[in-house]
Amino acid sequence: MTKADIADMMHATTGLSREDSDSMTESGLQDDTFKPRQFVIPDIHGCYSTFMALLGQIALTRQDELYILGDYIDRGKESRSVIERIITLQSQGYRIRPIMGNHELMLLNAISSNSVEDSNQWMLSGGGATLDSYHVDHPGKIDQKHIDFLASLPLFITTKTHVFVHAALDLTLEDPFSSMGHDSMLWDRKCVGDFKKLEGKKIVAGHTPRNLDSIRSGLSTPFIQIDNGCFRGNRFSGMGNLVALELNSQKLFIQRHAPQDINRRLIT
Repeated sequence: MTKADIADMMHATTGLSREDSDSMTESGLQDDTFKPRQFVIPDIHGCYSTFMALLGQIALTRQDELYILGDYIDRGKESRSVIERIITLQSQGYRIRPIMGNHELMLLNAISSNSVEDSNQWMLSGGGATLDSYHVDHPGKIDQKHIDFLASLPLFITTKTHVFVHAALDLTLEDPFSSMGHDSMLWDRKCVGDFKKLEGKKIVAGHTPRNLDSIRSGLSTPFIQIDNGCFRGNRFSGMGNLVALELNSQKLFIQRHAPQDINRRLIT
């Protein structure tokens, strides 16, 4: 099989361009001294075309690790495609490490409780766009495979150097990772308390949209927030991008939103 054949096959299975597939194939041939890259992508919010363009920009390989910080769904137009792509990439051997966001929790609550209150909370947060992407009129009709995937997501991931979480940590708690801290992981906008409890680890989070200057200035702090509000499009200056942070180099990759991703009725 030629290199062109390999690139064509990867394009068919991953959805990445042939040029991106070429770079991924080349990266896969590197020797054991190659240091895997570690990427973090925050809130995608149904912006599938933008997500795919960003994956092409970073030329993701199976040697890389990609942490995704939750909020895959709602607001943008293609939540179903986002979830399906993540599941597919994992099945193809890509080292994708997704965690749960508050929007996934709201969807799961709407299904499990079947209450009007939970359903309304989710719908007011952009859930209608998710239903549209699945061509259904009730969250209980969403593909069960996707619901099982979302329900399996952890609230945080820790490594030797970082804590990946959707929103924040409550560092006033004796154990910020206990069940007492779960609400903070999904909903809080700030980290309060003693960062020494993390023993030098940095927190990387999404959830709270920040402009690019704020994201860049925060990269040297112990609480790194990288959500740039992709789903908002051009509404706010310095926002409307999906970013990827490569942790080893601290390089920020910026992908402008694809116009077809933006649901103008749901920009908030």
